[in-house]
Amino acid sequence: MKKSFLILFLIFFSIQSRSQVNIQIGKFNETVFIVTPNKQDSLTELIPSEKIFCDKTIIGMGEATHGTREFFNMKAKMFKFLATHCGFLVFAIEAPYAGTMKVNDYVLYGRGDVLSAMKSMEFWTWDTEEVKDLIEWIRSYNIGKGEKEKLKFFGFDCQSFKGTANALLEYIEEYDKENLSKFSKGMSVLKDSSSLYFNKLKDAHNDKKGIAEIQEIISFLGNWFNENQKTYIDRSGRVKYALACHNIEILKQTLVLSKCTYKEAFPLRDSCMAQNIKWIYEFENSKVFVWAHNAHIYYGPTHFFGKDKNMGANLNELFGRTYYKIGFVFNEGNFQAYKGPKALDKNGLQEFSVPVYKKNTLTTALSILGIDTFFIDLNSSNNPLFLSNQRCYEIGPLFDDYKSSSVPISAKKEFDGLIFVGKTTRAIPIKRK
Repeated sequence: MKKSFLILFLIFFSIQSRSQVNIQIGKFNETVFIVTPNKQDSLTELIPSEKIFCDKTIIGMGEATHGTREFFNMKAKMFKFLATHCGFLVFAIEAPYAGTMKVNDYVLYGRGDVLSAMKSMEFWTWDTEEVKDLIEWIRSYNIGKGEKEKLKFFGFDCQSFKGTANALLEYIEEYDKENLSKFSKGMSVLKDSSSLYFNKLKDAHNDKKGIAEIQEIISFLGNWFNENQKTYIDRSGRVKYALACHNIEILKQTLVLSKCTYKEAFPLRDSCMAQNIKWIYEFENSKVFVWAHNAHIYYGPTHFFGKDKNMGANLNELFGRTYYKIGFVFNEGNFQAYKGPKALDKNGLQEFSVPVYKKNTLTTALSILGIDTFFIDLNSSNNPLFLSNQRCYEIGPLFDDYKSSSVPISAKKEFDGLIFVGKTTRAIPIKRK
């Protein structure tokens, strides 16, 4: 018995020793944690970093592109670890709130099927095999668990009238069918006011009549749900009522965004997303894992839109040091995106590749270490490399060319932790009939 225990201990110690290593970055000694994103069954490699994460309330993980397999798989692995080792019960993703409720019903109760639930999220970015695998893992984890032990799946974005209207209509059809006719016209207007990403009200050819009509519908919904609160709670329960009501708040946010130019909408959207994460945290009374792009996760003004506060800066104000933000950087590789620079065009999703770029001073310095993928806690480092402006790739939903995709970052000022990936591969899109 003692011999078996000793063998297990040595195996465990060996895994820890291999994943946590001391290394020189420049002239500075640093501790890094070697990780293997695409090996989803090796959660033990994260155990040495457990002390960094377990006292945090919100952990946000970014991505340097919206279409990289290693980024998605590393984030999935981190959530699995946080759920099984650090008590994180809520997964939250940069996707419309209403659409993710379909995924939440699937992971909690097995309602519907995974592909239909994923489609309701509306964003092409998450319609991948990597996200599907994570959703299926959450579903499997929840089987046999008590309600308070189950993992939840939320979205915190607010860019869709259509999905939100559908969610409210489904609630009304189930719990207030006798008054369904009062909602049908208003809901049809909302459904016609949104395309997949950007609602049609942003079109310069639209006048103020459409916005005024939607404002009236939202006011009606708010008053109706407030006046019929007791009836709805009696019929659906308090939780379902609260989840339905949050759709009305999302509609208000979407309406505000629809009145702005795209550049004005970016900081407003980020402020709304931060408030939605706060609502999720308070509603579930649980630690929250947040999945989004680097540009939303980090602390500071955005690289894309200037000096305005982003979601990460707002979360910093709301949660202070209990918000831990992790960014991704990479040296070279493949990813999926739409051809830029102006809009999501008819060419559809494409696979792109970026080379090693000599002007990317941050990733050049990290690539010479010879470790393919590693995590470093920047809060424990005073390395000038992380304190000064260095360049790296950062790519959103659109890609034009690799030179214009290089941006300056001061890593420690913007993130608490950093994950470096030497070479990336494309996320695997779901193949639908």
